[in-house]
Amino acid sequence: MKSETPTKSEMPLWLQLNKVSKKYMDALAVRLGHLGIRRHYFLLVAIGEGNGNKTQQELADLLETDKVTMVGILDSLTTAGMIRRTESRSDRRKHLIVLTPKAQKALPEIKKVIAELNHRALSVLPGNVSIRFSESLAAIKSELETAMAESADLPEKSRRKRAV
Repeated sequence: MKSETPTKSEMPLWLQLNKVSKKYMDALAVRLGHLGIRRHYFLLVAIGEGNGNKTQQELADLLETDKVTMVGILDSLTTAGMIRRTESRSDRRKHLIVLTPKAQKALPEIKKVIAELNHRALSVLPGNVSIRFSESLAAIKSELETAMAESADLPEKSRRKRAV
């Protein structure tokens, strides 16, 4: 009789990666929860490195997310007192995202905790695997983008049939 629980080889890659991502985010939240936010720590790092020159769209592109999701994220960071939006002097349609003093003060700790968790998580991998891990993830992402593009080239009728 076959077990009801799928084996690791049967479990979709997205679910395995999602479980790792959730644990990583939970570990960040435990270490940084006192800052008053539960996630989006890396976004604060990216905003800080942009020195007030990052737009909402650039941040959405960085996270590969849509405009609506990005607005929600930025709203939550605004409510937490971590960022503020300013109008671009060159284009009033654009909003630049700036860290507040509260976020600037927290930035060194955020960077330190991310670096420590990255090191700890990757330290369990043997030798050169940890060095090549990011390259491997990038290769997987690229291959999946190719698969999506190939699927987009299929006739509409064929795509509908596969989705069922």
